[in-house]
Amino acid sequence: MHIGINAQLLSLGQSYRNSGVSRYIRYLLMGLAQNPGEHSYTIFVNGQAVIDQLQAHHPQITYVPAPWPEEHPAARIAWEQMVLPSLLRQRQVDVFHSLVNVLPEWLPTHCATILTLHDLAFLRFPHVLTRSKRLYHRTFTMRSLQRATMVVTVSDSTQQDAHDLVHIPYERMQTVYPCIDTRFSHVIVREEIENFRTQKGLTDGFILYLGTLEPRKNLPTLLEAYAHLRQQHNRREKLVLAGSKGWLYDTIFEKVRQLGLETEVIFPGFVPDREQALWYQAAKVFAYPSLYEGFGMPVAEALACGIPVVTSTISSLPEAGANIALTIDPHDIAAMTQALYQAITDEAYRTFCQRQAQTVLQKFSTQEMAQKMLAVYAQAAARQTQEQHKRTAKNAPMA
Repeated sequence: MHIGINAQLLSLGQSYRNSGVSRYIRYLLMGLAQNPGEHSYTIFVNGQAVIDQLQAHHPQITYVPAPWPEEHPAARIAWEQMVLPSLLRQRQVDVFHSLVNVLPEWLPTHCATILTLHDLAFLRFPHVLTRSKRLYHRTFTMRSLQRATMVVTVSDSTQQDAHDLVHIPYERMQTVYPCIDTRFSHVIVREEIENFRTQKGLTDGFILYLGTLEPRKNLPTLLEAYAHLRQQHNRREKLVLAGSKGWLYDTIFEKVRQLGLETEVIFPGFVPDREQALWYQAAKVFAYPSLYEGFGMPVAEALACGIPVVTSTISSLPEAGANIALTIDPHDIAAMTQALYQAITDEAYRTFCQRQAQTVLQKFSTQEMAQKMLAVYAQAAARQTQEQHKRTAKNAPMA
C-alpha cells in the first residue's frame, strides 16, 4: 500500500510545540522507519528544516515539506483542508493517516482514512480550553470522527469517551498506546544526578511536574497538597513545575503567591529533550494530578525512569500508570498529600518502581506502537475495500 501521513504538527524546536502530540508523531515516524513493512510512505511535514533534523529516514519513506507555517494555525488549517487533498490524489495514496484529531474535508473517495484521536477534552472539560480551540474541535474533530474509516485512540479511556460522547462504534476503533523514547531507558550515574541537583539549587530533593502549564493539569490543587505536605510532615523538598506556559495559566502563579510559596516552587520553563531524563531521575517523586488526559505520557516516562509517581484515578492515567503509580482522586487534597508523603518516604515502593522500569519500557515500546499501527493500516484498507464493493453492488443496474 501507499500510505500518506499528515505530520504537520511535528516540531523539533525548543518550545512547548515540541511536546505532547509532536513527540507522539516523532516516535511513530521513528517506529515506522525501523519497521515499515512492505508499504511505501509519503509523510507531509511543515518545512524542510523538520526533514533535515528528523532522524527517521528509510528508502520506503518520502517526506514532503509544506511551505505554509505551522506556527500560524489558520495557515496550517487552510493548507490541510485546501492543498493536502489534491496532493493525496496526485500521489495516489491508498491509506491516509491524520495524526492529530482532524481529517481534510475533500479526500479522494478511494482512500481509506485513519484518524488518531488524542482526547475529547473539548467535550469533557470545555471550560479549560480557549473559545477558539473549542470552536475548532467542535467543527473539525467531530466531523472527522464521523467520517474516518478507522479511529486510533491513544488509550482505552479515550476509546470509551469516543463511544459514549460521539457514538463511534467500537468496531471502527483501535487503541494503540503511544511509546516511550529509548533515551529514558538509560540509567544516569549518581554523580551526574547530584551535580544536576546542585546546579539547579535542589540539593534537598524535589517533587517534579513536567508538562504544559494549563488548567486541566490541576496544578493549583497540587500546590495546595504541597503546602500541606510541608506543614503536616515538615518536608523541605522543592516543588518543580517544569514546562512551557500553555493557556489560562495565571491562576497557577496566583496560587503560589496566595500560599506564600514563591521561594519553594520553581518554574524552569520548557525542558529540552536532552534534560528530560535528568529531571525525572533526579526527582524524588513525579506528580501528575491531571483532571483529564488522552494518555498521560509523562507518567509512563517517569515510571520508565524508575521514579515513584503520584497521578489521578481518572481518564487514561491509570493506564499510563501501568498498575505501578499511586493513584488518587485529583480533587482530594488530603489524599494527594498522603500519596506524595508515601512516595517520598516509602523505600519499598521506590525499589518496586525501579524494578518495574524495564517492564514499562517494553509495554510502551516504539516497536509495539509501530506494529499495531501497521495492523490498523491493513484493517482500514480492508474496510474501505468492503465499503467500495457495497457501493458498487448497490449502484449496479438490475439484470
